[in-house]
Amino acid sequence: MSKRRLQIDATRCTGCNSCVLTCSQIHEGAFSLAMSRVTIASDPIAGTYEPRVCVQCEEAPCIESCPTNALSKDPDSGAIVLSPEACTGCRNCVKACPYGGVGFDSSAGKPLICDLCGGDPQCVAVCSLPHAITYSMEKGTS
Repeated sequence: MSKRRLQIDATRCTGCNSCVLTCSQIHEGAFSLAMSRVTIASDPIAGTYEPRVCVQCEEAPCIESCPTNALSKDPDSGAIVLSPEACTGCRNCVKACPYGGVGFDSSAGKPLICDLCGGDPQCVAVCSLPHAITYSMEKGTS
């Protein structure tokens, strides 16, 4: 079965942070750069911006690194899902992500990982003009 996933085109990112703030508002109820599942890596001198978010790896190192099985994959959407009550805050998942797509909320002691907003990622909705973040079928699948 094919899964949709977030696709990033850093060349289109303007660094506006709309995706970051929308994500934190949807998930945490506050506009906060630190509480978002999306981050923007920027190089102000070069004028480049790169959205970073969980890309929902097929073989997810974050899931494999979790000693308490607090992370799993939703069978319908393919999204990585966190079970907060099982999470100990060890940060293994943050370290294991090769894309820098897993953040950490120090105040809650839990990782910040994209759940695809239940199949309707709001970061994509607010990135409608530059289309730096899109939601489409995985490349190479049908």
